[in-house]
Amino acid sequence: MSQLLPPNSTRFERNVTEVTAQNCVLPVEIKSLASIDQAPDPFLSFLAWQYSVDSWDTNWQPSLQRQLIKKSFRQHQIKGTRTAVREVLAQFGYQCIFQEWFETNPVGTPGTFTLELDLNGLELNETTYAEVNRLVKDAKPASRHLTNLVINVQPICIPRVAIGTHGAETVTIYVE
Repeated sequence: MSQLLPPNSTRFERNVTEVTAQNCVLPVEIKSLASIDQAPDPFLSFLAWQYSVDSWDTNWQPSLQRQLIKKSFRQHQIKGTRTAVREVLAQFGYQCIFQEWFETNPVGTPGTFTLELDLNGLELNETTYAEVNRLVKDAKPASRHLTNLVINVQPICIPRVAIGTHGAETVTIYVE
């Protein structure tokens, strides 16, 4: 079916439909928008809007953009939970301990939580810190407020072995 006109349409209406149909031919790429993997890169922003992706940057790699679009439904299912905060931070390779006010000893201020972030030897620069803060604010329960953020920096050390001799004995020293 190439037109949506009813059977009782006038000759004028059929002519207008025919002329406008020639001017409104859509490119073939648009037909593949239903599939996130096959959609052309310039259309990913529209898919992100359609799937309500919370954080988006047009400068990100298309593979990352496609991944975020695919994860959007899951993130909206868990949004406002501790799991959402953990998964947001896991995207950066970080692990966290989310502790709500009633889990602390002594009991904290109602409606608050603390977050302990382990960097696992990864870098945390100013830009990444700002992005982590923004994503945690988006993912946390709306009724909770972050009161304390502890960042554990544990650089990964590669043990070095020094072997030497002292007289007749061999000495092995592990340097971290």
